[in-house]
Amino acid sequence: MFNKFKLFGTLIISIISTLCSAQIDNSFLNQSITVNKADSGKFGFSATVFNYLRNTEYFNNIELGRTLFGYQISPSLSYQPNGNIKIQAGVFVRNDFGGETTLFPTFTVKTKYNGLEMLFGTLEGATNHQIIEPMFDIARTIEHRLENGFQLKYQKPKTFLDVWLNWEKFIERGSPFKEQFTAGLNYTQLLNNSANKFKVYTVLQGMLSHAGGQIDADLVNKLTMRANYALGLKTSYEITKKQKVVFDAYILGYKDTGDTLVFKNRDNGSAVYSNISYQYHNLQFMLSYFESSYFISPRGTAIYQCQSIDDPKYVTESRSLIIPRIIYNKNLFNQIQMSARFEPVVDIQNHIFDYSYSFYLKYYFEKTFR
Repeated sequence: MFNKFKLFGTLIISIISTLCSAQIDNSFLNQSITVNKADSGKFGFSATVFNYLRNTEYFNNIELGRTLFGYQISPSLSYQPNGNIKIQAGVFVRNDFGGETTLFPTFTVKTKYNGLEMLFGTLEGATNHQIIEPMFDIARTIEHRLENGFQLKYQKPKTFLDVWLNWEKFIERGSPFKEQFTAGLNYTQLLNNSANKFKVYTVLQGMLSHAGGQIDADLVNKLTMRANYALGLKTSYEITKKQKVVFDAYILGYKDTGDTLVFKNRDNGSAVYSNISYQYHNLQFMLSYFESSYFISPRGTAIYQCQSIDDPKYVTESRSLIIPRIIYNKNLFNQIQMSARFEPVVDIQNHIFDYSYSFYLKYYFEKTFR
């Protein structure tokens, strides 16, 4: 049945792509480090305040609903020794209302030259990677905003490349847990003229999640090495300056090369994910469809997975979801950005209707001085 759907999905891609990119626009949630030639020899101060409310009213066997409600503050000081290098250090504070407050140091060395960017230390992570939802959970913007390691980016009008290594857990000899890291890739290429109203992109994305090591003393958990990929096509058509029709579709894969398998005698899976939307000014209406067979992505949004996040022993062979969305993004008072979303989830196989809603408010301030 799944092979029939893939054939049908391919046909739909061929038809719609001739008419009208439509992954959710999460650029409102991004946090980036600016490197300007004009700031050579200058010190700087920047701060991001990120307020979030994400409530998932889920009543299903894969993911039970919860509420994330709080704020993040990340002030930092920086210095640009020349026009191509920036050194930035600060702190990251997260407070969940009614919960704990956490504080972590941040430090980044970023170089930028002719579209090529290199970061060492705290990365431009989370939604900055622009990875699709089944492979990268938007809630990581709240729960795992900080990523540390190495990142290489290349950005031009027709090309976006992001390659990174996020080192999540360091081990010493005899540590009672395993080392963990995530590696990722996003390569998006515009195939036609960027000035055209109709644009066509190809997309290649990959994620590798690892937990292992040779020097730990963890005798309970075994080596895990799980890989995911997505091959996609994105198209967009600009009707007017305020209106746009967008479409994207992907074939996804899952491969488990570790010592433990989630599914009995099965080390791989696949999925199809597509979105079509209409955007008018700040308002976006989107319809998403997801069909999978034995698919898991360890860093992906939980609702798409074939394994329960609440009870890992519960697995299902397939998932079929329809997700209509209403999204409103708006700039307020120049430096404040707002995003409000309502996202129902229809589980076709289990006849379940769940929904989530979220509200994000981001304020960014930056000032340079000698």
